[in-house]
Amino acid sequence: MRIVLFGVRTPLVVDYEETCKRLGIEVVAGISVLGTARMLDRSRVVPLDDIAAREMTDAFVTCAFSSTRRKELCELALTAGLKVAGALIDPTAVLPSSIRIGNGTYVNAGAIVGGACFIGEHVLINRAVSLGHHSVVGDFVSIGPGATLASNVNIGDGATIGVGAVVVPNVKIGRDAVIGAGSLIRKDVGEGVFVAGNPAVERPLDRTKSSLNTTGEE
Repeated sequence: MRIVLFGVRTPLVVDYEETCKRLGIEVVAGISVLGTARMLDRSRVVPLDDIAAREMTDAFVTCAFSSTRRKELCELALTAGLKVAGALIDPTAVLPSSIRIGNGTYVNAGAIVGGACFIGEHVLINRAVSLGHHSVVGDFVSIGPGATLASNVNIGDGATIGVGAVVVPNVKIGRDAVIGAGSLIRKDVGEGVFVAGNPAVERPLDRTKSSLNTTGEE
């Protein structure tokens, strides 16, 4: 099996490489869009403009942590003629047989997902995340390392859950919401808002000073 890693400026790309290595998947290229590529294997780096010249048609996954940037990269890849790969799941992750998981999603090492969960497309579930049963995760969601989401949590498209955040059962997190690192979420979070703290409260988010959901960042 072969795969293209799209958007290899992000430091997170090394985890994608390691997962592919554990799965025996050949990384045929790492597409560099902006800035210096951070792949372990720099010999695989290909500039975006070279895709057409190389007649590259392999399936891709996007590597950015930012939900917004991952969506932008996906659109660039599709425009360049690539197709979306199936879900990339690290062999150390624990997923139930009852899961439904979308194309282009990445589940990193040590993640644990409960039964009857629905995971959308182009989702990032990072290292050691715990996601409880009957949870629904929308498209282009990013969940940071070590986050714990209890059962029956519903996460809207494009939301970002920071590292180590805790979400109690039966909570809904709105589309494009941002949950700060280490936050405790006890109640529903609205669309497009930033909450942080223990317990979490709504706070202003200066996107010019944050790498979360900032255009061009990975």
